[in-house]
Amino acid sequence: MSAKGEVMNLLLSVLMEFLWKLWSWTVRLEIQGLEDVDEDLAKGRVPVFAVPHHTILLGALGYRGRPATLLASLSSDGEFAARFLKKRGFTLVRGSSSRGGKQALLELKNALGNGRPVAITFDGPKGPRLVPKSGVAVCAWHATGSVYLLKCEVLPSFLRSTGLCIRLNSWDRFIVPIPLSRIRVNFSKIQMPEKTQHPLEEWVPQALNSIRTNAEAFYSTTESQ
Repeated sequence: MSAKGEVMNLLLSVLMEFLWKLWSWTVRLEIQGLEDVDEDLAKGRVPVFAVPHHTILLGALGYRGRPATLLASLSSDGEFAARFLKKRGFTLVRGSSSRGGKQALLELKNALGNGRPVAITFDGPKGPRLVPKSGVAVCAWHATGSVYLLKCEVLPSFLRSTGLCIRLNSWDRFIVPIPLSRIRVNFSKIQMPEKTQHPLEEWVPQALNSIRTNAEAFYSTTESQ
């Protein structure tokens, strides 16, 4: 990375740390479905979290203070995200569908084998938006617990009926919450196809379809309001 890039990442890191403190102090969080996650973990079943790329920050707020292994790309943006999320206590695995994917999947499988939940931004790093890549399904195949779609939304508040957030002009319409916003994070269990009835190569596309259908049904409704 160039010196200019390092300086920009440093400035972004300082800004993000400041914003994280503001979010942590002022954001009102509504968390739903964590009791199902805790039940899985209490029974020794390790879950996988499917997270739309544009809701990374909302998901991190909703699962803060809990151990999980996250997938971050090998891009400069992924490096910035990795540094930021490591400071939040998450373990990071680097790789994506285009670079370092096989090694990343191996590390994610090891995390699942060691009893650590795995979270994947299933449509990253470059989209298309809400279209899951095969990695999340492969991890789901190896998981002993449920697959949860993180349904994240910024709720209306007394200040603004459409919710306090900034949507970036990026391929995923990335959401940056504003201090004093109301955020709901729902850990929604997805009904997946039976593993015992299909080999992996047949199960993966069916699993991806289940994730995509659930994600599109939720986000196409909530984000059009």
